[in-house]
Amino acid sequence: MLFSIRLGHIKHLCIKSQKRNLRRKAIKGLQITRETDYAIRTVLYLSGKENFTAKAENISKEMEIPKNFLMKILKELEKAGLLKLKRGVSGGVTLAKKPDEITLYDVIIVMEKSIALNRCVINKGICGLVPHCPVHPIWFKVRNKLIEDLKEIKFSEFLTEGTAS
Repeated sequence: MLFSIRLGHIKHLCIKSQKRNLRRKAIKGLQITRETDYAIRTVLYLSGKENFTAKAENISKEMEIPKNFLMKILKELEKAGLLKLKRGVSGGVTLAKKPDEITLYDVIIVMEKSIALNRCVINKGICGLVPHCPVHPIWFKVRNKLIEDLKEIKFSEFLTEGTAS
C-alpha cells in the first residue's frame, strides 16, 4: 500500500467538504437575512435576562454572532429604540423595552426595512401586470397575514423558566 489515511481523517475531510458546499449553494426560498437572524438572537438573549446589561463579547460568544457584525446590528437596534448601548468600561447592552413590548415584527422591520413576498407588493409600479394579475392580491393577503402574526409574537413568549439563552 502506497499510502494510508485514517478513517477519522476521511470523516473530517467529508464534513469539511460538506460545510464548504453548503456555504457555496444559495438556499432558495422565503427567508430572513442572516443579519435579521442575528438581531433576533440578540434580543432573545437580552430578553432572558431582566434588568441585565450584557457585554457585546458575551452576546457574540453565546449567540454565535461575529462581533463586528453584532456591533453593526446593535447600532441599528439602538437607533430603532429597542436597545440601549452604554459605552465604556462599565458599559454594555440592555433592552430599551420589556420583552412583552417587543415583537418579532419590530426586530425584523428594523433589519429588513420592509416585509414583502414579491417586489410588486412593495411597489406596484415595478410590475406592469399588477392591474390584471390574479396573483397580486394573494401576495398582498399573505403579506398582511404574516405581518399581523409577527406583530402578535412577543419576545416574552420565548422565555422558558426565565431564561432565553
